Amino acid sequence: MPVNKGVLDIKLLTIMYILEIGRSINKSTNLDMLRGPLGNNKYKPKFSGHDTFPFRYAWLTKLVHYLEDGNLKKIKEFEQNKLNTIADFGVGLNMVKSIRHWSIVSKVCDKDFKLTDFGKMIFSKTKSFDPYLEKSETLWLLHWNLASDPTLTTWYYIFNYHPSIIINKEKMTNELISIGKFSKWRGMSSNTIKRDVDCFIRTYTFSNKKGEVTEDSIECPLAELGLIFPTYSKSEYEIQRGPKLTLSDKIFEYALNDYWNKQNNQLITFEKLMYDYGSPGKVFQLDEKSMEEYLERLETDGKNFIFNRGAGGLRQITKVKEISENQLLKNCYKKVA
Repeated sequence: MPVNKGVLDIKLLTIMYILEIGRSINKSTNLDMLRGPLGNNKYKPKFSGHDTFPFRYAWLTKLVHYLEDGNLKKIKEFEQNKLNTIADFGVGLNMVKSIRHWSIVSKVCDKDFKLTDFGKMIFSKTKSFDPYLEKSETLWLLHWNLASDPTLTTWYYIFNYHPSIIINKEKMTNELISIGKFSKWRGMSSNTIKRDVDCFIRTYTFSNKKGEVTEDSIECPLAELGLIFPTYSKSEYEIQRGPKLTLSDKIFEYALNDYWNKQNNQLITFEKLMYDYGSPGKVFQLDEKSMEEYLERLETDGKNFIFNRGAGGLRQITKVKEISENQLLKNCYKKVA
């Protein structure tokens, strides 16, 4: 049976793409130049801003309501209004700084503390989807915003570059230090990176070492996602790759559309969606079977994306039409509103 040369060319390119990513990831731990966003020679790493605090349940809601109450000037000119702002939030100085940091990096507001549609639609005082952060949909969306953003170096590196499912805090710190030195990243110190790795771990894990989940053991709501768990070895944690029971089809579609908008392609291969930096496959730590199941259900829906299986096992995703990000966000909460 004759084989279509075009199909073979595309399959060959796909295989080369996967091998290239694999080489980039493996080499990165051997101090070779990173590829992807972190390998850009203009890349500026960020390991600070949170003041060692993962974000807490009420923080993002407090910030949104604070801005809705007309306190934009106070929060923007925080250095000149420290005492007033501390009193308004009811937390210490460093925690106020952390709230400011998390509100920006989670895309709840922009760098000038102007509320985004994302922030208002989820956390606003009136007609919002999840003002008290009670729904897993919101947790997945916040995780997507954090782990798909290259400016958050530790978050992006661990979910998109780190080749192992095991995270050793000391080794991860040393790995990032070594990569930073080799890549000539500026403005970093070993202590800052160590604190950032520690904050990352505390963002996704329960603080109770006995494994008992209590209200006091949850430092950050993202621990509820079950993405990272402690192992029996001290200072080691395991990333949970595979199916995500609470990750809905609509959240996946939202992330897929966001990822798509950052690309210049009219279609995307299955492998790119699985293994590319900042892709849903990487950020959500999915396996191929889970990815296929999400895409198959999207194709059944047939409104926005089509999952095509071509000759020779080629798998591609096509975007049918442009979609409003706000509408996709609304869709995420339709079944749980």
